[in-house]
Amino acid sequence: MIVLRMFFALILLVGTSARAEEMPELATLLALFSANASDHGNIRLNWTLDQQSPTVVKFRIYRGYEELGNFSVLSEIPFRGESGQADYLYQDTSAIPGVTYFYKLAAQGQLNESIFPVVISAAVPVGSTLGGQNAESPALVLPGEKLRVYLKQAGHLRVERSAPDKKLLVDTLLTAGIYEFDASAPSQTIMLKLGDSFEKTVTWPLQ
Repeated sequence: MIVLRMFFALILLVGTSARAEEMPELATLLALFSANASDHGNIRLNWTLDQQSPTVVKFRIYRGYEELGNFSVLSEIPFRGESGQADYLYQDTSAIPGVTYFYKLAAQGQLNESIFPVVISAAVPVGSTLGGQNAESPALVLPGEKLRVYLKQAGHLRVERSAPDKKLLVDTLLTAGIYEFDASAPSQTIMLKLGDSFEKTVTWPLQ
């Protein structure tokens, strides 16, 4: 399922750090910021500026797993000093199918940064099956060559393998994100438990 949010309203962005006389203003107008899964399995990010500030030197894209969670820098895009409207494009080629990513955009000057007050999200679909898992579950085993668990929200995660041997893989408090475990066995049965509210047994690799 593709999660898509487009923001067409004009948003005024103004630098907020330090005093005005010390740092240049990064005021610019964002007309569009959108995210969409492409036919090639990537997430396509587009943004359009109605007005560009000459003090901007680049844009920074942040990516996270929760709308209000922690974000890390995904990429930096050079500023194009065009007059009038400017369109920008970035392809997130590292997106894993089935994972919902959240994105933020920031304008950067020589000394400071201003983040647009908009968060958008998108996901590359994984097809019709997740091995009997509900795609809306707070924790999912992801398809692929490696055993990965996608934790959609922060919480105490317990991952235990019951076949071909019994082994506790993790039992700790984790933030939202993707976690990879030892997949030496060709076929495994694992139990996911998130807090006291969610529990699921999954056979991996997913069929």
